[in-house]
Amino acid sequence: MRQKAKITVPALLPLAAALVFLSVSCGPSAYLLDVEMRRPSAAGVDIIGKAVSVVYMDNGIETDSLFAASMSSAFASRLEQDYFAGDSLITMFCLDQQPDVDYSDKENMVDLLVDTGSDVLFLFDPPVFADGNVTVSETAGTGTATGEFPFSVRLYVYDSMDRRDTVLQFSGSSVAKISADIGETVSDDGVMFILKSALDGTARNVGTASGEKFSPRWKAEEIVFFVYDSSAWYDTYYYVQQYQWQKAMDIWMSMLDTGNLEKKACIEYNMAAVCYILGQHELSSDWLELSEKHFDLSPYTGYLKKKIEKKAGQ
Repeated sequence: MRQKAKITVPALLPLAAALVFLSVSCGPSAYLLDVEMRRPSAAGVDIIGKAVSVVYMDNGIETDSLFAASMSSAFASRLEQDYFAGDSLITMFCLDQQPDVDYSDKENMVDLLVDTGSDVLFLFDPPVFADGNVTVSETAGTGTATGEFPFSVRLYVYDSMDRRDTVLQFSGSSVAKISADIGETVSDDGVMFILKSALDGTARNVGTASGEKFSPRWKAEEIVFFVYDSSAWYDTYYYVQQYQWQKAMDIWMSMLDTGNLEKKACIEYNMAAVCYILGQHELSSDWLELSEKHFDLSPYTGYLKKKIEKKAGQ
């Protein structure tokens, strides 16, 4: 759930279809809140609440390894920005390439996943560079080299918590363009090494762009919350408006021992709504089941139940 999303119902208008009991002064009021909900990325991968590792393979070629390291670091940084508020929570590893190991095979990815101790594994093959066009301009023994290098990258993804239970593969290609001062006349191999060693910016751009494909998407949803006419309940709704879910839940939990079954059911419903927003669908269902046992809040419980079932089925 996006923390900086703007609530679009600042005045909190009551539902038009409010039940008869809502009109009673001592009863609850139901309010709509627009919340931007996280959706899986365009790549169909969702890493929220999961331990994530990024691994890049080293083929023993120094320039390729430098490129892969920069690309993978930028990729991880993009995911951390989108999922973990910029905190460095993604672990990175370098793996020596083994030509006889196929990482499109789920068993090999599972073995590597266990070694990294993660739930989701992103694995980059070494970049593959095609023959490039290189030109060198020289003046008084020094010169500038310019090169264009077609290249391709491949990424394997395995999510141990994804019901598809398969290795996803993504690939892309582009052309790296770079210029570098060579200082003095050097061999053709030396020029290639200098140019490819200067591809850090290209590598980082590739990593960031690749990470963007795994960024979550957002969609506004209307969620109903119940509020009673008391300062404690108004406090909970203030925290709900600010997306400070834990503070709201702490207050609701402190009020759960009430003998008023209608109020208890409203608290349990609100807890279910927050759990749904946080992606805790099983816990949300448990709270909603308790609410239904204590008091009939339909059609609101039925509406939330459909949302939970839809999310759980994705």
